Amino acid sequence: MYSYTGIQQVAIYMGMPILIIGVFGEILIIIVFLSLKTFREKSCAFYLTIMSLFNVGQLLFCLFPQIMIQGFDIDLTRTSVFYCKCRIFIRQLCTLMSCTCMGLATMDQFFATCSTIWWQQL
Repeated sequence: MYSYTGIQQVAIYMGMPILIIGVFGEILIIIVFLSLKTFREKSCAFYLTIMSLFNVGQLLFCLFPQIMIQGFDIDLTRTSVFYCKCRIFIRQLCTLMSCTCMGLATMDQFFATCSTIWWQQL
């Protein structure tokens, strides 16, 4: 059995670095994709940039509330009716759009590098 203090410590000392490093890393990815001309010319980079935006949303709407609930015993769903109703939708949207963008980027690269001209035109 786990004590609640142990869960709090894990949420704070493991969750916070993951949140900070994750958001920082995704913002760096967005900056790189938007600033370098090489990436701006590729349609695949567009999908990866959008995926990074949704990943930031996923970190902020999935991981941050869990850290607040488990680590600090602050449940934002009790204080905001809007957040309570939209939380699950935002979580699912960010997760599904992130996966969709990865799939679209993969398909884009496949079609762009395919040897058949008909596939390349898609």
